Amino acid sequence: MQRNRSFALAILLIVCTVQATLLSQDNSAKETYDGLPLCRNGRGVLTHPTYQPAPEYDDKDRKKKIEGVVTLSIIVTKEGRTADIKVVKTLTPGLDQQAIKSVSRWTFEPVVQDGQPCPMRINVQVQFHLY
Repeated sequence: MQRNRSFALAILLIVCTVQATLLSQDNSAKETYDGLPLCRNGRGVLTHPTYQPAPEYDDKDRKKKIEGVVTLSIIVTKEGRTADIKVVKTLTPGLDQQAIKSVSRWTFEPVVQDGQPCPMRINVQVQFHLY
């Protein structure tokens, strides 16, 4: 019985030590792009597209009459271009690629925070609708 208690106490001590170590780690590493920290979205820091060409339909998905939204995570560079495009919500592989192709040509108003242009990560939605 004493042996089981000692074993349980040792396990509890290990778990508490691991938790304390994890909690004391600095997880505030900021994401960067091109050596610059990303602006934080919010508090009046916004950007709007200035050029937003519509995506083309993938032929296979047009024939299947697939409609919907692809959500992409992008970085708006300090010059207002798009970079580091990642699919967050997929539709089909063909439409995902068409969304990436379209958004890679988008431009935005440069993001300014504290009077300085900076890159910012945002999510954008690309809609595919047959008319």
